[in-house]
Amino acid sequence: MEITSKRDIFGMIFFALSVIMLGYMFLTPLNHYIMHVDEYFTLSVLTLPIGDVINITSWDVHPPLYYILGKIAVDMAAAIGMDSLHALRILSTIPYILILVISATKIRKDYGLLTAGLFTFSLAVMNEFFAHFLIARMYAWAILFIIVTFLSFTEIIKSNDIKSWIIFTIFSVLCAYTHYFAALSVICMYILLLDYIIKFEKDKLKMWVMSVAGAVILYLPWIPPLIRQMTQVHAAYWIRQVNPDMFIKSLGYLAYAHSAIIGLIAIAVLIVLLYIYKKESEGVDVKERFLILSGAGVYIGTILLAVIFSIVFKPILMPRYLLPAAAVMWLTISIIISKIKSRKRVMISAALIALLLLIGITTTISTNDYFYNSGVHQKEILENITDDPNSMLIINNQNMIMYFLSYTNQTDTYCMNVDHVFGENMTQLHKFYDFNTFNTRDIDKLISNNTGKNIYIISWSDPVLKTSAEKIDAWAGVTISKAKTSNGTSVSTNE
Repeated sequence: MEITSKRDIFGMIFFALSVIMLGYMFLTPLNHYIMHVDEYFTLSVLTLPIGDVINITSWDVHPPLYYILGKIAVDMAAAIGMDSLHALRILSTIPYILILVISATKIRKDYGLLTAGLFTFSLAVMNEFFAHFLIARMYAWAILFIIVTFLSFTEIIKSNDIKSWIIFTIFSVLCAYTHYFAALSVICMYILLLDYIIKFEKDKLKMWVMSVAGAVILYLPWIPPLIRQMTQVHAAYWIRQVNPDMFIKSLGYLAYAHSAIIGLIAIAVLIVLLYIYKKESEGVDVKERFLILSGAGVYIGTILLAVIFSIVFKPILMPRYLLPAAAVMWLTISIIISKIKSRKRVMISAALIALLLLIGITTTISTNDYFYNSGVHQKEILENITDDPNSMLIINNQNMIMYFLSYTNQTDTYCMNVDHVFGENMTQLHKFYDFNTFNTRDIDKLISNNTGKNIYIISWSDPVLKTSAEKIDAWAGVTISKAKTSNGTSVSTNE
């Protein structure tokens, strides 16, 4: 990378720090612990054959692509003796590596080294990005796909070559097969692109129509599962209704997710940066101006679509679902910084960005510390249960069976008697896992018939029992309790 200015020096520093953060992703102790409750689901599902993986996914609330990639990664890891969790950590880190490559080449060439460096560093330290480039979920891949989609979107505006349209269409579909909020961001891009075409270049309308048709055709195989998932969500879903507090946190999610005050600061910074660019870009080619401001349109548009969907259908807005859109916003912010020429405005913008980065770094440190302590504690409790030869585990919820299915082969386990879990027949699950079943109404009888055992119950919130039970731990809605039988003492948690 050729360095020709002070901006390039700062860009190189940011990029070097990004590479250091990448190295830390491989070295962090977080790689040895569960960071999020949904990772239990991921690990259990990926032990099953690929057909079962896709079937279970179709009864969940996410599209299938990540689970297919995860299944490939887990099977390859098994062939070389690698732990599944470690393999999935690497799988989630690969998108960040590819984003570094894209930034060092395509983004650096188009917008300069400062943009490339600031963008990659922001994805390493802002909000929850670092954690989600590790967590065994689909967010990292959704971020990669949406960035490639947005870059091809900008190329379509710059030129009308077929290659850009093809890349835009294919990666739009990959977004939709990875996370539905990434699909909302793609919809925003198609709307913005149509607006641009109608206003400035009507000759591109034919390609837009062909792209939409191609995307729809490629997504047709997943339409039936999508309709079923929407029906399930409409019937019952756990996300609470959108309120002013959540709306502020969502708009400010580019900086912080859990504080409305910080959210307001982030919104204010974003407004100031957009105003500064508006003043700087007076007289600039309308195509370039539209291109850059479209990133903010994708971010805000994704939030607005989610709010509308939440009001007219069912609440679906959760701040972490905005990670892909937030990545586009940070690319836009990084481009804006490189376009500001006025020294005074540069200093103001740099100070505002530094404030956001400081918030981001502080958040990343505290978030990682929380995930580490929580992961150590969870592992210790579950290992105390599975290492106890006199333990018995009761899974007292239908969906939770899939989350903790992998523990059924490690201790005497009873799962509630149901026909299926996430669309998977229990008979099929019995082929891979050793567990007993019980009728929910007989749980107290099951406990009384096993008073000589240390009986642990995993449930969403506190279990409904006539038998008294001691809560051992709770996280993300999961509660582990120990039934108080005639011989039992609580599992040691070393608290």
